[in-house]
Amino acid sequence: MGFISSNDEFFQRRWPDGFVCPQCDYRAYYLIQTRKSPLYQCRLCRHQTSVTAGTIMDKSRTPLEKWAAAIDLLGSTNGINAKRLSAVIGVSHKVAWTMLRKFRGAIRELEAERKLSGTVHAGLRALAPKAIFTFLPHRHYRCERVVSVSAAVDSFGMPSELKINAVRTEDLYLGWKELTGQGKERITSEVASPGSTIQWLNDRRMECSPLRECFREASHWLIRLFNGIGSAYLQSYLDEFCFRWNAAAKGASLRDEWHKLCFRSPNRKPAANHAKLRSAA
Repeated sequence: MGFISSNDEFFQRRWPDGFVCPQCDYRAYYLIQTRKSPLYQCRLCRHQTSVTAGTIMDKSRTPLEKWAAAIDLLGSTNGINAKRLSAVIGVSHKVAWTMLRKFRGAIRELEAERKLSGTVHAGLRALAPKAIFTFLPHRHYRCERVVSVSAAVDSFGMPSELKINAVRTEDLYLGWKELTGQGKERITSEVASPGSTIQWLNDRRMECSPLRECFREASHWLIRLFNGIGSAYLQSYLDEFCFRWNAAAKGASLRDEWHKLCFRSPNRKPAANHAKLRSAA
């Protein structure tokens, strides 16, 4: 895919109904093509912007065709690591890793905002090496990372929307895979919207719940693609899994969902008054 077609595609993705100035919302612009990446200058406030300004691609030196190729790959596979991404789209491992980190950072922002509503089931599971032998199932061993698995469920208890969050050690009773009262309250406020009904499942009920299969799927996904994840980046990978799972659950185009990540609206200053700008022009 050439640069021009990539820029045109990203223009359509960012402004599907035509250009809108990010500074004042005016819709007419001048096209400036004196540099590699075209600029769009608002005819009213003279603000200049590009298709990548204020997005996860902002100030990236990676060509747009590489970003477009990465989106195609992420949207057509069940996940990809930096090694394979770098080989397929022809960038260095460092660039591929940075691109994936930017995507996952955008997903993290979405996940922080998203809350489950209605009837919510939640419980604890532990990610651990296969070789571990647990003498006491409820004991929290040092190599285990405890996660909360939460889902909005229908009348039959089937998950329709999923969240998986790493649990902080301070939210557990010392040495045990059991939430303190404060920990349960904090996680509830993170995953469920006000007014929803949340039911915490004990270990026995989790074994019989569809949430168990959601967790097993996430665990196998982490191991198959990334050979397991260290604690520092665990949450970002869990977020990506939920992002993919939820897109499939609602029947959305995964490629479109990745594109939306690229063009999330940045925090904006209050729009300027159009009348004042016109009178000053």
